[in-house]
Amino acid sequence: MSGVVKHLGKLIGRSGSQQSEQHRSDSPEPSSRMSSISAPMEVEAAPVPRVAAEPSQDKSIQGKVVPPSFLCPVSMEVMVDPVILATGHTYDRSSIERWLEQGHKTCPVTGMRLRHLELTPNFALRSAIQDWAQANSVELPKPEPRPAVQPVFKWDEDRAGNILHGHEEIIWAVEVRGNMLFTASADKTVRVWDINSKRCVQVLEDHTRPVLSLAVAGDKLFSGSYDYTIRVWSLDSLQRVKTLTGHTDAVRTLAVAGNKLFSGSYDGTVKVWDTETLECIATLSGHTGPVRTLVRCGDKIFSGSYDKTVRVWDANSLRCLATLVGHTGAVRALAASDRVVFSGSDDTTIKAWDVATLQCLKTLEGHEDNVRVLAVGRGYLFSGSWDKTVRVWSAETLECIKVLEGHNEAVLALAVGDTFLVSGSYDTTVRFWDLATWRCVRKCDGHEDAVRVLAAADGKVFSGAYDGAIGVW
Repeated sequence: MSGVVKHLGKLIGRSGSQQSEQHRSDSPEPSSRMSSISAPMEVEAAPVPRVAAEPSQDKSIQGKVVPPSFLCPVSMEVMVDPVILATGHTYDRSSIERWLEQGHKTCPVTGMRLRHLELTPNFALRSAIQDWAQANSVELPKPEPRPAVQPVFKWDEDRAGNILHGHEEIIWAVEVRGNMLFTASADKTVRVWDINSKRCVQVLEDHTRPVLSLAVAGDKLFSGSYDYTIRVWSLDSLQRVKTLTGHTDAVRTLAVAGNKLFSGSYDGTVKVWDTETLECIATLSGHTGPVRTLVRCGDKIFSGSYDKTVRVWDANSLRCLATLVGHTGAVRALAASDRVVFSGSDDTTIKAWDVATLQCLKTLEGHEDNVRVLAVGRGYLFSGSWDKTVRVWSAETLECIKVLEGHNEAVLALAVGDTFLVSGSYDTTVRFWDLATWRCVRKCDGHEDAVRVLAAADGKVFSGAYDGAIGVW
């Protein structure tokens, strides 16, 4: 018995450390690399009273002295469902949940502000408490009943994945339009698939280097390539209509706003094209590094760059409204809700920007490595990182409400469905997460290499991977 108590200090609050692994190459990317290691986060102490980490006097239950380590620092009662808070301290679940429900965002013992609100069961301590109670003939209190959350998303076995072959190299982009799926590859082609029959109905061959980006506007498909051009294809005939030239480096990202197509390039510019006349309207300059990502929010276009900034452009006048600074690493990802634009960076953080004022509302911290991908949907922001996790943030409060763990390599792709989130990883798997319970309801195998891109439409999910295959789930 004494041996159990003696080693409790080693059991309480123990959290597994994650070892960083060497990142696999994700070319094509600019040769310059930003550091993915951020300075240690300064933890702000909140002005709330702290509780004692250990009780000041012995606590007894049924005449037996309870080891201090078995007592919840909040209630000073023996813990029946011990859970670990983000700071590593252990509390009884009912007590810490009440603390958090009262609006506190801090650790009761240390006063430190919490990086997330996830509670991790401390199974080792629970087992030790139960062993002590049994050895001393002590009857422990019953845990407070918790209402069971029923999953909303249930995996249907009819959803069993289909792997479509045809491309010979990495899939860089996927786009869905009605019953057609478009896939862009490093093999220099764009393939058109009939979603119902899951057959390739056309191969669009005209680019001379890898195809990196896709966008649909009206009756046209646009494809951007490492050959510095944008090809325009008719959705009716699936024939090339025109080639748009002017960029002097890879066309990495495309976005549509009304009758305008915006193209972001590694040449550091954003070009604007009329989707009807297919003429270049303007070249938006200002970035000092490659433009990696674009997102539209209302009447504004946001461009994220390896120069660590986000630039904001008026989609009508095409004026630069602001340069958003603050990131210390390349900006790789952008996503937008109705009122907020989020930027994810190699500096491990996400910044939330007010679309109206263009002020930074908050810096979201918690990831331990590059933020690779962002997605917004169902009132949440989702972020995928090289640290192998997906974080779930409230789009309203900007607080982290859950950390989804399961992938064993970097998370590269995210897509949001009606009742589920789907994530793709370097570990070659696609995972489905129920939005009601945050549980992984399915891990899908089938790809033979990293899953690079995802899209969700009409209940289906489409994945593109480094093996050149397309998954339909």
